[in-house]
Amino acid sequence: MTSPTPSAGPDPSVDHTPSAGPDSSANSTPSAGLLAGRRVVVVGGASGIGLATVRAAADAGAAVAVLDADGDGAIAAADEARRAGATACARRVDVTVEDEVATALDDVAAELGGIDAVLHVAGVMRGQGLDVRDVPVELWARVIAVNLTGPFLVAKHATRHLTPGSGVLVLVGSKAGVLTGSGSVPYGASKGGLHGLALTLDRQLRPQGIRVHTLCPGDIDTPLMRRSLDEARANGTDGGRVAAIEAALGRPEDVASALVLLASPASDGVVGTVHSG
Repeated sequence: MTSPTPSAGPDPSVDHTPSAGPDSSANSTPSAGLLAGRRVVVVGGASGIGLATVRAAADAGAAVAVLDADGDGAIAAADEARRAGATACARRVDVTVEDEVATALDDVAAELGGIDAVLHVAGVMRGQGLDVRDVPVELWARVIAVNLTGPFLVAKHATRHLTPGSGVLVLVGSKAGVLTGSGSVPYGASKGGLHGLALTLDRQLRPQGIRVHTLCPGDIDTPLMRRSLDEARANGTDGGRVAAIEAALGRPEDVASALVLLASPASDGVVGTVHSG
């Protein structure tokens, strides 16, 4: 999951590398698996859980589109998927900007020939350890924009492309705001809101044959989590408590495997919220 900070340097918004066929240097190709023939979009696929999901989806036989605020990271992830033998493309997108979200999804749908599943992993985690009385409204607004408005915009424009009868939308939430509180006021609020968004989307879209899930993992060892724990220490959170969280962090690959399963036809009978990690 990555924060939508615009990348510096040349515009990396479009990956111009041809996506047809495996890279000539590849030593192996993904075996036909759970996602064979499926076209999967991973939003926030440049690092952490998102990057692990790109790898897992490619290994499971999917054609993968990587969307991320880190355009260079998105291209690198798509390149890695191609080296594994998958069809892949990438776009830079700020999930808080509706025109960028709509254009990116239109572009990858055209390039892949449609979209079967959208896995929304992008998010930010800020304000760890801050008392509610000390949370700047600007920080609150930024976290809500990325973690709640962003998934809304992705859902709004993804549903125009998802295949009726077999389309899947998964929003990655958290145990925070659903099963427990969070160390961050805006983060906990945003993830609770995302859970409510997914439940409402499920009610609207299930009659159209589009499955909607919230996947709510626990604490996972990602760059996002590591930065958040550093912030918690800086804001005065007890060091022993932070160390205990670090010692129990889960693996991004385990969350990615759950996302691949949810995106596959094997989960056609699954509904609602799924907890993992």
